[in-house]
Amino acid sequence: MTEVFMLIQKLEANGNLCQMSLYSTGYLPGQSPRQREKRKQTTSEAKKRINERAQEWALTQKICANFVEMRDLFVCLTYAETPTNEGECLKVFHRKMRIELQKLGIEHTYIVVTTAHDMPDADTEVRLHHHLIMRGAKGEGMYKKLRDAIDRCWGLGTVDVRPLRQNEEFFRDTARYLLAQPTKKGARKYSCSRNLRPPNEPIRLRLPESAAKEVEPPPGVVVINDERIDNEFGHYRYMVARIYDHKLFDAYWDKQRKLSAPDPWQRLQRRRYRPR
Repeated sequence: MTEVFMLIQKLEANGNLCQMSLYSTGYLPGQSPRQREKRKQTTSEAKKRINERAQEWALTQKICANFVEMRDLFVCLTYAETPTNEGECLKVFHRKMRIELQKLGIEHTYIVVTTAHDMPDADTEVRLHHHLIMRGAKGEGMYKKLRDAIDRCWGLGTVDVRPLRQNEEFFRDTARYLLAQPTKKGARKYSCSRNLRPPNEPIRLRLPESAAKEVEPPPGVVVINDERIDNEFGHYRYMVARIYDHKLFDAYWDKQRKLSAPDPWQRLQRRRYRPR
């Protein structure tokens, strides 16, 4: 019996982060109604598990694509008095920061979360504050210059500036922390500067069912987590890896990109992976 394409493979890469998901979809010829129903359940569960990770990994990918550990900054801005319009306060801050950073040859790039919760270390009762990841720079005395510039541009309360660190791979702990912050009902979890580089477009491939156990990790990566389920009703796999050899991985990425977009014009339109 002729095999049909029934596997979906999705490959993503940003900074040193590589993710791959693989799951069964559709039906195979000759399956009984019971097998079709089980197959459908397997596909739905696989998609659900992938979607549960989507928001956290989407932010993680944005951080990986734009920011670098120990070069960039993690900033907390608090208010000495309750603001009448926190949105306008942030606009003024960003406008001043663009001017200050331009003098230092740095483009103002950021992700910001506005939140309100108890702050045990704060010397005021005001709970509203902003968490930011901001573009910084390496160099002698640069950290102090940036910290002083942020303090001057804010001027509405206390300022906490720290080097951006990753206690877990790919700033995943930072992304999880930001998404866990309580926000106003209906408000976006975070906002970004317009010059933020979007994550690379994922590569999607359709594979034969028999390829489920043959799919290997990309070359040039170290696998950190590889979760998989294989049974008679379908396949599910989710892999996270760190890219250590960008030359090897980039060659693999270009090959997969061509396979997913056989038309030359489509290949030109797709954003090429560029390691940072």
